[in-house]
Amino acid sequence: MLEHKICCIIGHPVAHSLSPIMHNTAYKALGLNYIFLPFDVTDLKSAVTSIKNLGIVGCAVTVPHKIKVMKYLDKIDETAKKIGAVNTIINLKGTLTGLNTDWSGALDALKEKTELAGKNVALIGAGGAARAIAYGLKQEAAYVTVFNRNKGHGKELVKDLHLDSYIPLKESTKLDGFDIVINAISVGLESRQSPLTKKSLNQKQVVFDIVYFPRMTRFLKAAKEVGCSIITGDRMLLHCVKRQFELFTGKRIPVEILEDAIC
Repeated sequence: MLEHKICCIIGHPVAHSLSPIMHNTAYKALGLNYIFLPFDVTDLKSAVTSIKNLGIVGCAVTVPHKIKVMKYLDKIDETAKKIGAVNTIINLKGTLTGLNTDWSGALDALKEKTELAGKNVALIGAGGAARAIAYGLKQEAAYVTVFNRNKGHGKELVKDLHLDSYIPLKESTKLDGFDIVINAISVGLESRQSPLTKKSLNQKQVVFDIVYFPRMTRFLKAAKEVGCSIITGDRMLLHCVKRQFELFTGKRIPVEILEDAIC
């Protein structure tokens, strides 16, 4: 009997992650001898060393490690380098390469509901996921304003990716001038918190929350009450996992199989 090839996800926390069930369902559907495991990681350097030593084929990276993990890898692909964050690691004969599928996953999710060229986007957050989404939006010729509590991080993101402006998050009480509002911070994860109130939104907007547990976050519930078109975080995850699956296995997987895994 052949040994399984191992893939994994590292983060803190990871108990809520849907990645294991999606990847493992896809492996079974295609008859692949792979297994996908979640690892709650606080010692990031040791975890990356273990990926190499144990021969783990591929690794998904989630909060809070997407930026810090870069310094422990052997190579970073050009897109991930421009973004400044990694959510995917490939182990090729002991060489660990960091990539980013967040940006394309976010774009695919957004394009299911709206065009992006020329749209004014309010992006909440300046961490690894926000950096990836901002990069993707710039590729689509959208105008991106970053809202963040930490002024230094917010301005750094605007400078690094040549975005349009930074505004302190506390000044986001009214976002009438924006076509799309995206929450890219972990507020709402397993909690009832929200980065904004419904008073900040209007019914003409598309509202996207990358948090997918719970699926209907407090932020999205508020947006729905206002009449906004909403995008749940699992849509981005589906497209990210699809691309990661292809990178880890070299095989294509229909997105419908991943959707069925989490229904």
